[in-house]
Amino acid sequence: MRTRFPSLRSNTDSRLRGPVATLAIVCFAQALLADRAAAQDLLVQAQTIVVAPDTVLTNGKLLVRQGKIAYVGSEIPAEARAKATVVDYGTATIVPGFVLATSTLDQERDLAESSFAFTPDLRAAEAFDPWQEALQKLPAAGVTSVALSPTARNVAGGIAALVKPGLKSGQLVSDNLQLVLSLNSAARNQEREPTSLMGAKDLLRTTFATARTGVQGGPDAAVLRQVLQGGRRVFVYADTFVELSAGLDLAKEFSFAPVFVGAREAEKVISRLVQQKAGIVLDTLSPDAREAQLRLPTLLAEAGVPFCFGGRPDQLRLSAALAVHAGLDRKVALQALTRMPAVLLDQQTAVGSLRQGNAADFLVFAGDPLDLSTTHLGTWIAGERIVGDAPSPVRATSSVRTTTATTAPAGGQ
Repeated sequence: MRTRFPSLRSNTDSRLRGPVATLAIVCFAQALLADRAAAQDLLVQAQTIVVAPDTVLTNGKLLVRQGKIAYVGSEIPAEARAKATVVDYGTATIVPGFVLATSTLDQERDLAESSFAFTPDLRAAEAFDPWQEALQKLPAAGVTSVALSPTARNVAGGIAALVKPGLKSGQLVSDNLQLVLSLNSAARNQEREPTSLMGAKDLLRTTFATARTGVQGGPDAAVLRQVLQGGRRVFVYADTFVELSAGLDLAKEFSFAPVFVGAREAEKVISRLVQQKAGIVLDTLSPDAREAQLRLPTLLAEAGVPFCFGGRPDQLRLSAALAVHAGLDRKVALQALTRMPAVLLDQQTAVGSLRQGNAADFLVFAGDPLDLSTTHLGTWIAGERIVGDAPSPVRATSSVRTTTATTAPAGGQ
């Protein structure tokens, strides 16, 4: 009697050949892609690499893969190190790219609603222009990320977006950052309500209270409820003592921790800032500023109030240097350009440091970045050199591909 087993085995072999072959092809393709990815890895090295203000590597190395920091220092696998292209900046210092916590990028008209003061659901991302000139100027100033924000002209201006300049065009990283409110003089318009600080404060109190009841629907109420539920940060334009006090009152009543933008008279409310866990985005410092303004960063640091430098992108480094000259610790000053703005934006796992998984956004200086006489050699964003002279290829004696950076300044600085 003939057995059916041989035919069964034959059919089984036939059915298996397809999946096995497919699996082999997939594995081969994955290995090929992995090899190509490794070939595109960059091993960036310099005498000093500031991973974050509290982590500094001497004779440091970073492995950059697909635009992000893949490994740091001794964590870099030997195989990845051997296959990577080396970018050697010699005796230079590498620091994280500067993060600008709020800016309109010269788009004030596009980021404000002239007819209505209360537009919390408007999104700055809708006005984002990836080819805008102001965006493309940022890398020369060391800025690698910026929160594109509604202007101070609206009591509730809308939702900010995280954007980045690039080699050919900018990139929208997130369209869903903080809600931007305003209590400063720019939001008070005699041609529409509110016309006074009291009116602006009452408008915000009323709308937040209504949102808290859950009775009223709509996109405006939805944004405010996200704030009330702790799901969205709030930035508030406020400069004077009365404006800051009004913002702190509002934040206390509705249980959120505000970040004040400007905050010129913050020294008058420091105890409340500490108590309510508020943050500060300082405006540009200048050499002719009042001593109280130059000393404000030091006072905030001593009190434990988180703050960062803001204002003009091309003056961020100057602001930090002036604050150091007025007594601010250098490490805190660098943090206020890099990690702290990222923290205030709740984007610290993406930008603001050179830790594993963060974007490979970094700056190269010939020495101390807070010494204004130090040359800015280059700016890299997502693992691409955006400004600064191209490294000159040099064939290494081993299998490692090596490039040695030149010392020409970035952007002519």
